[in-house]
Amino acid sequence: MKIAVYCGANHGVNDAFLQAATRVGAWIAERGDTLVYGGGKLGLMGAVAGSTLRHGGKVIGVMPQVLADRGLAMPDLTDLEVVADMGTRKARMIELADVDIALPGGPGTLEEITEAISFSRIGLNASPTVLFNQDGYYKPLHQMYQTAVNQGFFDQDAFDNLLFSSDLQEISTFIANYQPLGVRQYH
Repeated sequence: MKIAVYCGANHGVNDAFLQAATRVGAWIAERGDTLVYGGGKLGLMGAVAGSTLRHGGKVIGVMPQVLADRGLAMPDLTDLEVVADMGTRKARMIELADVDIALPGGPGTLEEITEAISFSRIGLNASPTVLFNQDGYYKPLHQMYQTAVNQGFFDQDAFDNLLFSSDLQEISTFIANYQPLGVRQYH
């Protein structure tokens, strides 16, 4: 499988986030899967890619030209695709991915995983989506999505089709048993 990981280009202030990125990278390699990520060498991005590579896994980076020109690409990736812009990167990562996982990150991470979730709901992304909830990082987003369900802006079945977890065994089981939603019906 190709597992897309969206995460911060910073480490964050909680060391547990860096440890989580390292664990996820090792887990991907140990499963025999391929990491697909934004191609960067910094922050959690660099940690997850470095860990995947150190554990013998394959890593595909997808980076917009503007960031590649700034020298931000991780060296020694299995493959680095340099694309025109961020929109193309997001589309390419969703196209490549069999699974979407968000580790902690900022607005870019939230935008990317939100697009994966949104595309799932309209039938453009059949991949399981996991919000890696290390130390409750995604608890506020979980609450926001529940509010959206309660207020009629998000369907309960779509909400239930997401996993908020930092337990790699639970994540593995979720991926193995995942059933994509049907195309949303509009009333």
